[in-house]
Amino acid sequence: ESVNKAKARKKYSKDIRDVFERVMKQRENVFQSNGGSEKVLIKNDSIKALFTKAQANFKSNKSVFKYLSEQYFTLSDVDPNGLIFMEYGNDKAYPTYKSINDICDYEPNGQKLEYVIFEPYGKDEDKTSARRFWRVVDDVNDRIIIEVAGSFFVSVQESFTHPFGETPGLILSNREKTGSKIRYTAIDKIIELAKDFARDKSILTIYKFQKGYPIHWRFVTQCKSCTGLGKTGTDKCSSCDGYGYVRNTDVTDIVTIPIPDIDQPNIAPNIAGFESPDLETWNQYKEDMADLIKVMKDTIWGTNLYTNQTKNLKETETATGRYIDVQPIINTLNVFTDEIEYVDNTLCNWILNFIDPVKAKEEVHYYKTYGRRFIIESPDIILEKYQEAKDSSDSNTILDKLLEEYIMSKYKNDPIMQGIMIKKKEVEPYVHMSLEQVNSSFGPEEAYKKELFAKFWITCDTNKTTADITSEFAAYCTKNKKDFSKLLKQPEAPKPSRQPAKK
Repeated sequence: ESVNKAKARKKYSKDIRDVFERVMKQRENVFQSNGGSEKVLIKNDSIKALFTKAQANFKSNKSVFKYLSEQYFTLSDVDPNGLIFMEYGNDKAYPTYKSINDICDYEPNGQKLEYVIFEPYGKDEDKTSARRFWRVVDDVNDRIIIEVAGSFFVSVQESFTHPFGETPGLILSNREKTGSKIRYTAIDKIIELAKDFARDKSILTIYKFQKGYPIHWRFVTQCKSCTGLGKTGTDKCSSCDGYGYVRNTDVTDIVTIPIPDIDQPNIAPNIAGFESPDLETWNQYKEDMADLIKVMKDTIWGTNLYTNQTKNLKETETATGRYIDVQPIINTLNVFTDEIEYVDNTLCNWILNFIDPVKAKEEVHYYKTYGRRFIIESPDIILEKYQEAKDSSDSNTILDKLLEEYIMSKYKNDPIMQGIMIKKKEVEPYVHMSLEQVNSSFGPEEAYKKELFAKFWITCDTNKTTADITSEFAAYCTKNKKDFSKLLKQPEAPKPSRQPAKK
């Protein structure tokens, strides 16, 4: 392209961070999935309390989990070779981000480090002596090395033994280039596609800016004041400003067209109009950009399931086919979960090493597993699958799973209500059956219990455990048994009439 076009694209182009946000949106499921567990082997209660407090206030009053959910993937996307590096002071260990630009060298061991050497720095008072200070950290020591005229020596006053037991830094990506220390970001596979998208978006932006305005045109109308001369006498015509034709029009203007001769074409009504932009080009760029996003999603997640979620299930695929489509996403999410789970456990055990100087540094007294019950599909799709399973008389095992997935998806961002609805599912009798089905299968007494549950649930304490709520419901049914007996009383059969038989 020409230099002028390149300048224009640079001037009007917008960044495409929204594209990466949409493509990587499913990665949030790593922190929103259900399940998981913690294993704490700390026997000393005071150490355990200090560890719990430090874990909950890891950085800026945020827990380790919250800090990682907000920072880790963002940092690993933009700087996969950078570090999360543990510092400490004022009786507190805390994480810092070290850019690759601040690092001279490190020796990786997986995501952990054998050592790290930070870029040298100078001090204001040492400008004239040309001294440089190097920070070198390994699994035991945190040293400051002073460089003077090519010679190096340790600054004893600024060097110390750190409490973490390992070099306290984690590389932000575990995707290593074969035979190199260089790490790849999770979005590396779609970078070239994203460049194409950014280029197309910039061209479309310029096209809309420069060509998006319809151009008004019309045949010139002779000025009535000067009859097209542009002058009235020797002065410039004030009506047309000397142009000889009407330039500005309003809704009261009338264009008079003479009757054409036999050999003249009739131009009415094509005396004015708008020259519209080329919408075909406009729409083609939009289609190309939409296709690029689909390809990027498919490259990262292995499926284009998202494009089908707005359609009716019966119009696209069967429930089984849709379930198979979800599997590549779950597989990819498991990879991300493995990574974040490792980082979380490593940081927490470094915190514990800092808090408890007595324990052996290599011993692991804390282990956390992240939940792997990812809810990918929308509540509407899961509910539709649940209804189809009910209509097909599938087993309660399948129905229980689908109903639980529906609750988790619907209340994904409201964990309190999610927990309440899970309890309700566990306590409600014959949860997958209607009143009519219960009555025909188990009799009116059981049907009454199901009907009674709706009244009970309004008044029960949902903060109690499922077992306690179940016991309270049983007591509620017993208490209301008198009303139930009246409900079950069958009406008497009509007596036969004693009218005399007809002859």
